[in-house]
Amino acid sequence: MRKLFLITIIFFASLGFAFSQGFSSPPCVITLNDTGYYTPYYDSLPCIEQGLPYSSSMQVGMPAVFNSSILLDSLVITSITGLPQGIAYVQNPPSGVYYGGSGGCIAFAGTTSNDTGSYPLGFTGYAVISTQSSGTQIFSFSQLAEIQDAPVPVYQLHVISPGDSCFSEPAGFYYTLGISNLLASSQLNVYPNPSSGDFNLELTTDKSITGQIIVTDITGKTVYRQPLNTSGLYKNTISLNNCARGLYLLQIKTAEGLVSKSISLQ
Repeated sequence: MRKLFLITIIFFASLGFAFSQGFSSPPCVITLNDTGYYTPYYDSLPCIEQGLPYSSSMQVGMPAVFNSSILLDSLVITSITGLPQGIAYVQNPPSGVYYGGSGGCIAFAGTTSNDTGSYPLGFTGYAVISTQSSGTQIFSFSQLAEIQDAPVPVYQLHVISPGDSCFSEPAGFYYTLGISNLLASSQLNVYPNPSSGDFNLELTTDKSITGQIIVTDITGKTVYRQPLNTSGLYKNTISLNNCARGLYLLQIKTAEGLVSKSISLQ
């Protein structure tokens, strides 16, 4: 029995060693230079060219406190699905446990021949949070998404044909690395959330903003787009009455950066 146990350990250890070899470049090195929850931003990972080796990594920086008064003990990512075939991931720390006030990273690597297009990633896990009124609670990611400024992971990978441009928009215009400068000087409020169809959007900023309001579904398809040119307080109603129930991503995209919030249509 002891011999069988040792053989099992060696077998799985060898699998882990073989798996890790595919992530030698880039290594999943933790850096704390950025102040965003997840960087580069959700739509800023390099595109995957069909049939060519791919490797990239994202940084995870968990806040000790979010939404002004909610304490984050830890956020746990148990699995990531939706990856193009042939692309795998590894987390650092390997446990997938990211404690509040600390950081980590996730690396993606491999080769795929999947069709071109966007591949939204499905993150499974939970967060342990504490509030003065409710004490310590465990929230699923879907529950966490209903809290403003919550560190919910929202990412997608893009597969393109070899030699094609990664994005149709000029590189670096809408897609920025690290936390947005816009976020530091503005406040985004969307209510009610969840909603049965109409969302009220309020954006307060101390400088002029020119860009777009965009809402995408979980596949990355744009379901709402509205030009934005404002300063001070901006109010608008976003109607998704003709859309299917589910989670959506509302984004304020400008030349200076990007602010986003998960919204739920019920």
